[in-house]
Amino acid sequence: MNINPEMLAAAYEYFRVSEPFCDFALPHADVVEFRVVNDRRRYGWHERPSHGTNIIAVSQRNVCHTANIMWVVAHEMIHLYQAESGTSTKANHNAEFNDIADYVCATHGFDRRQFT
Repeated sequence: MNINPEMLAAAYEYFRVSEPFCDFALPHADVVEFRVVNDRRRYGWHERPSHGTNIIAVSQRNVCHTANIMWVVAHEMIHLYQAESGTSTKANHNAEFNDIADYVCATHGFDRRQFT
């Protein structure tokens, strides 16, 4: 499956208007940069460089099904939320991340073990 940034933006917008993300006031997909990368080590990542634009990247190498795209984007959206709200810590998955991840997985039917 070939992934493109438009697919990532569509997945992002789906989640942005669904629980629990609809309560987080996340930025619209038009102001988030979506990248398809070829990262061997990760499924995806979120970054917020000093200029403030949020970037969500998904690895074409590791993500090969629609279901994978969805959970990876949802996972990175939690990181985006924490960056926006100032609750990120040096521990990549802090207690808040894990609480939100539990809720996201229960709401959307994701396997919580896969969501780490």
